[in-house]
Amino acid sequence: MNNKVSVVKCDRYSEVQNAVENAVSLIGGIGKFVKKGDNVVIKPNLVSKKKPEEAVTTNPEFLHAVIVMVEKAGGNVTIAESPGGPYNTAALKGVYSVCGVDKAIEGTNAKLNFDTSFTEVHFPEGKTVKKIPIINPILNADVIISLPKLKTHAMTSYTGAVKNLFGTIPGTYKAELHFRLNERKSFCSMLVDLHECVKPTLSIMDAVWGMEGNGPTAGQNRHIGLVMASENAHALDLASCYLIDYAPNEVDTVREAIERGLVCDSAEKIDIAGEDIKPLVMKDYLKPESHFNLIKLISLPDALNARLINALASKPAMDYDICVGCGECARCCPPKAIDMSSGKPVIDTKRCIKCFCCQELCPKKAVKIKRPLLNRFMIKFLK
Repeated sequence: MNNKVSVVKCDRYSEVQNAVENAVSLIGGIGKFVKKGDNVVIKPNLVSKKKPEEAVTTNPEFLHAVIVMVEKAGGNVTIAESPGGPYNTAALKGVYSVCGVDKAIEGTNAKLNFDTSFTEVHFPEGKTVKKIPIINPILNADVIISLPKLKTHAMTSYTGAVKNLFGTIPGTYKAELHFRLNERKSFCSMLVDLHECVKPTLSIMDAVWGMEGNGPTAGQNRHIGLVMASENAHALDLASCYLIDYAPNEVDTVREAIERGLVCDSAEKIDIAGEDIKPLVMKDYLKPESHFNLIKLISLPDALNARLINALASKPAMDYDICVGCGECARCCPPKAIDMSSGKPVIDTKRCIKCFCCQELCPKKAVKIKRPLLNRFMIKFLK
């Protein structure tokens, strides 16, 4: 088990080339991971069509720096991602353009992936899923480099290196997995299975600018000023969660990885190279309104605990003053719980599985997070 994570300061993207190379050099250098002639797939976070300044997706300057580093080592680079929504050539072109990926490859030999084929991979070692559809560029790679963005997340509380690999699953299959695994714990267990199946060679975190609050797309930009890297995505996530003041048991992908023995059980045991992470911890990092850690509160039998969690769980709610009636929320809703017959989205709360895909993929940030009164009272009481 490799628990080494590098932490390098980087205040602005104009300085990111040196920071990326320094972060990787602290864990062995790019030559440890990439050999001349390797087919290297770089998988950024391109969840949807968001401009770089919105701090939702991997910054194009960050991506460019990694491409340059890999090409210096002799790797042949392809950029591959399956964003939220449909997985087709038109969708990929739109995402690449708006997110600045087409500019990120300028001056390099890197190629953009438009191969939308995928293969169902049998993974008997999986705890929650035994078969996983994965896009073919990932399966055909010699080396996979993941470039997550440090953000909060309405469903999973945090999204980072492990969850970034959800973008290796093609289009509508993501919605199918959300529907099948509609509880946070089982969904996050699937994400850990997916990581262990894909096994990225290296993960480099874009934490120059991140997102806090109601991420992964509707929160607030937050300057963090760091680049972090590890060959163990679980260790990188554990360190990142520590940085933004999450306990390991508050983030189910991290908790699951610890239980499976894939990473050490506390951030204090991580082998940090570079900056001392303790003085960098941000105690005021805003959590999503949907985040509520019952583990701190009470321990009940599973059946009762599930009912309590459901009663206290936040739900998506529409802000009709902002909503333009585009219907994207209805198209991406896994259980098809959103009706557009009136021209505006109406959520069937009984069918809603609280995956917050509607909130994540709304282009206008019109889907808000509504906390039940009891939830708000208990959080206030705990403080």
